[in-house]
Amino acid sequence: MSDPNDLNLDAPSDLQDIPDASMTLVPPPADTYPDRETLMNAVHAHSKAHHYNVVVKTSSMPTSDKPNRTAKVWLRCDRGGSYRARNGLTEETRKRRRTSRLMDCPFMIRAVKLVTGQWKLEILCPNHNHGPSLDRPRQPAQHKVRKGQLHAVPYDWPHDASLSTFNTALVIVDMQRDFCDPAGYMAFQGHDITPAKDLIPKVARLLDMFRRAQFPVYFTREGHRPDLSTLSRREMFRSHNGSQLGIGDQGPLGRLLVRGQPGWNIVDELRPLDNEPIIDKPGRGAFAHTDFELLLRNKGIKNLVLVGVTTDVCVSSTMREANDRGFDCLILHDGTAAADLALHSSTIESVKMEGGIFGSVSNVDTMVQALESFKVAAEKKLATQVAN
Repeated sequence: MSDPNDLNLDAPSDLQDIPDASMTLVPPPADTYPDRETLMNAVHAHSKAHHYNVVVKTSSMPTSDKPNRTAKVWLRCDRGGSYRARNGLTEETRKRRRTSRLMDCPFMIRAVKLVTGQWKLEILCPNHNHGPSLDRPRQPAQHKVRKGQLHAVPYDWPHDASLSTFNTALVIVDMQRDFCDPAGYMAFQGHDITPAKDLIPKVARLLDMFRRAQFPVYFTREGHRPDLSTLSRREMFRSHNGSQLGIGDQGPLGRLLVRGQPGWNIVDELRPLDNEPIIDKPGRGAFAHTDFELLLRNKGIKNLVLVGVTTDVCVSSTMREANDRGFDCLILHDGTAAADLALHSSTIESVKMEGGIFGSVSNVDTMVQALESFKVAAEKKLATQVAN
């Protein structure tokens, strides 16, 4: 039965749980060394190899008053010695708080300087009262995210911890039927739209949380005028280059990527509210030939969370344009999708380069948790203000 008075009961230990018969720790050999430094290095190397540590207990050196004193150094196991009452803590209190590893180990050796200048090692007590020490790796310091930020790579976002409904917005890029429906433009370009289709529930969850936390939301929508006057000759050629149908051609969802056609609309699951602006753009980036920047500046938005399709084209183009205009951008790697996984992955990795060359990267779960925390804090603050 355990002794309830044992102050070290259940204390964490870095000693191996081994039988007493196995607790013999080999002392360093009694030998002569050319100098003190060599002796100390040999002792430390030996003890480390045999899983214990040696420290200097005390020393005696010649002085001007006693020039004939023999130089000596006493060394012990680092578990030897006794506690000293310090800062009001008794030996028992310090043990109870587990602030020391001392066990009154009897092991003791002595280094003596000879008249020849050499140093001799003497074994005063070769025995230990414990088993080998285990070198436990130190746990890395846990990363703490500042208030007003969420965890992201390569830096917690926003960089200035300014997450707020007044300056942060969600940007949903091109979640249109032409990009997410098997009868839309992307399918006729010969691409797999499964990643875009599977993305819809994730973006819907994120959109719902942004709305409940009362953050502003913007949608982008790619498309051209019915007369195709916004479509360059090169883009017209490109869209027909090796594909069944190109921009402006008639498809199951109307003319492909043409404004006003069924395929041009945002998917029903993400239908914008009346107060959520839609940025109609003729190209990949949401800033080129649009009033998007004007809308953001007028509202004081400086932090953008980007999701949508496709990661490597319209999302990336919009992020780069925003970055060049001074916006702090966050892309959610599982909130975006591309027709090719390799293109998606390489685009995400490119964002992280050079300390976050285009912004930072996080995920939907982390973003939702940050919004939930922000919402709870805002509600508590409001309740306090009302009560006062």
